[in-house]
Amino acid sequence: MTFFLFNLLNGLQLSMLIFLMAVGLTVIFGLMDILNLAHGAFYMVGAYFGYVVFQTTDSFWISLAIGPLLAMSLGFLLQYFVLQPLIDRGRTAHLDMALLTFGLLFFTIGLFDLIFFETLGLTFMSIDKPAGLGSYIDIGILYPTYRLFVIALGLVVALAVWLLLDRTVIGAVVRAGVDDREMVRAMGVNIYVVFACVFALGCWLAGLAGVVAGAGLSIDINMGVQILIPTLVVVVLGGLGSVKGCFFGALIVGMTETLSQAYVPALALFATYILLAAMLIFRPQGFFGRAPKTV
Repeated sequence: MTFFLFNLLNGLQLSMLIFLMAVGLTVIFGLMDILNLAHGAFYMVGAYFGYVVFQTTDSFWISLAIGPLLAMSLGFLLQYFVLQPLIDRGRTAHLDMALLTFGLLFFTIGLFDLIFFETLGLTFMSIDKPAGLGSYIDIGILYPTYRLFVIALGLVVALAVWLLLDRTVIGAVVRAGVDDREMVRAMGVNIYVVFACVFALGCWLAGLAGVVAGAGLSIDINMGVQILIPTLVVVVLGGLGSVKGCFFGALIVGMTETLSQAYVPALALFATYILLAAMLIFRPQGFFGRAPKTV
């Protein structure tokens, strides 16, 4: 029972970390229909910048607060000055966006490799946990306090993003702008700024996940690619644009990866992809996505 509880909590912790990453992509891809494969780059930016802030301030909390801001700022600039002009010129195909943003991901990997490895000689780095989160807590088993913090943070972010998009005027403007941007512009709303802010929010969430992962796992140049695949699986499972679907999709992926490694190691490498294949065959719109309209 102790072994099961430990792995259950590990699965929940991994689920919340994946959710922090995937919810940003859900917002960008699901609401704005932009296939942002550079999402892993913003995850890296958050982790690396968080590490730099930590080395400067020696404070995890300052790193957590400031680290994601660079990812958010770069995301705003990318959407407003690069992606939106391409969309205005008719380059809206997923292939166009995928090629551009995937190239940005590998550009970021190369840049960080040049700065941190080739120049500074750093390979694997981490952000030290604060004193209050670096210990263990007795909950029937001795469990790392930081992992419980990640679980709590994921739940808080899930509630906050859901309330923002589904229960506020800002969320209503975003949804209206996606469905009929010309009508929203006619009402005096600068839809370009709105979309750039939504994109920036998704990048901030990716940067936040990067800082959290930097303290719980490690920081290296491959982290953006490694997290991107489970993130895309979560988005497909949950359904495009659904925060609720993203949350449950992250739970499914995190639990599947953790419990398969613990109980059926032979399936661990492809258990998640079995779920993905089944979803694409039987319910391609995801658990909470909308089925395509039929004429």
